[in-house]
Amino acid sequence: MHIYLVRHGETDWNTQRRTQGIQDIPLSSHGIRQAESLGRRLEEESITHIYSSGLERAYKTALIAAGRLGIIPIIKEELQEINFGVWEGLTHKQIEEKYPGQVNRFRNDFSFFPQNGESLYTLEGRINRLIEFIQAKHAGENDRILLVSHAYPIRMVIVKLMHLPLRHLWDFKLDNTGISIIHLQPGNRRIICLNDTCHLKKITTER
Repeated sequence: MHIYLVRHGETDWNTQRRTQGIQDIPLSSHGIRQAESLGRRLEEESITHIYSSGLERAYKTALIAAGRLGIIPIIKEELQEINFGVWEGLTHKQIEEKYPGQVNRFRNDFSFFPQNGESLYTLEGRINRLIEFIQAKHAGENDRILLVSHAYPIRMVIVKLMHLPLRHLWDFKLDNTGISIIHLQPGNRRIICLNDTCHLKKITTER
C-alpha cells in the first residue's frame, strides 16, 4: 500500500507562529487555496481512502481535497494534533519566557508533558493504534491511503512506519499541505517523497 501524509493548510496561527495543539483554529484564506491546490495535485494519485484529524483545519483540508477525488474523509481521532496544554496560543519565545527550559525538555524527554498537555509517548501510543488499524484493514490490498493531520502526528507516523528511533522526530520539515509518501510492502518500506510542495508554487507567488 501507499500511505500519503499531508499536513493541514495554513492558519492565521501558523503565520503568527502560535502553538495550536488541540485548539480548533480554522484555515486562513491562503490555507483554503493550499487545500484546493492539494486536491488538484492528488487527482493524479488514484487515492482510495482518506482519514483525517477531526480538528477543523485538518478536516476542512481533507474535505476540500476530497471534493476533487470523490471520496468522503473518515475522522480518526488518533490523527489529532498533540495536546500542548498551557502552551497553546503562545509563540515559542513566549513559552520559553513563561516556562523556561520546558521546550528543550519536551523534545528530549518523551515522557514529559506541559501542564494539562500530552507527552510524546502518549502520542506514540495512539499513532501505534492508528497504524495497526490501517495495516489490519488494508492488509494485502494495493490501496492508496491519504492521512490528513498535523505536524507532530505526521512526524510520528513516519518514524514508526520506518522503524526509526523517536529522536529522529525532529530531522525533517513539514510544510502546510506538504505531501509525504511511504510505500509499504511485505518486508520492504520506502519513503517515496518527503514534504513535496511543488503544487504550492503558483499560489505562493500570487500571495
